[in-house]
Amino acid sequence: MPKLKVYKFPDTVLTQKALPIAHIESSFFQLADDMLETMYHAPGVGLAANQVGILKRIVVIDVDYTLEDSTEGSEDAEVLGKSILKNKNPQIILNPEIIYKEGSILFKEGCLSVPGFSCEVKRAEKLKLKCQNIDGQEKILSAEGLLAIAIQHEIDHLDGKLFIDRLSPLKKEMIKRKLKKERLERDQDEKDGISLKPTKKEKGF
Repeated sequence: MPKLKVYKFPDTVLTQKALPIAHIESSFFQLADDMLETMYHAPGVGLAANQVGILKRIVVIDVDYTLEDSTEGSEDAEVLGKSILKNKNPQIILNPEIIYKEGSILFKEGCLSVPGFSCEVKRAEKLKLKCQNIDGQEKILSAEGLLAIAIQHEIDHLDGKLFIDRLSPLKKEMIKRKLKKERLERDQDEKDGISLKPTKKEKGF
């Protein structure tokens, strides 16, 4: 089971801006571990603290891991439910700030806070990031491709934005109405005790 609850649209915590971290607290280590476990379980490639209801500028990202449908473990893997989690390369990023962008790319994004929906979003193809690690050390990271996309997606979360906010106003409103309707229907089904058929899981942010 995931360690933390992932808040879904239209919960208002997703529109609130996360606060910068001035001092490293011991609780951040457990929070980062719990966020990673929740992200892997979802499964996703990134998770921002806003998404679990905590307004701190912390994100976790792993664009390298793989999930295999098997219950047979190995030395370099761990069992996650009925899947094998391999090739983990987690990154814990505090106070991220993009200081350089280059190029542009269209990428079909999904989101753990907007389940069941994806759309193409324009992002910078390459970037440089000023940030801190979990020990409070300042770092400059270079990223491109999926890692750069994941970083930009998670920073949007920290700023109280969803990926659908980057669409045209008309398309965004149409999608938000649809998502709100689906959320109401899903909540009503759960209230009535109706078992929802699970859908195929794909990695989101």
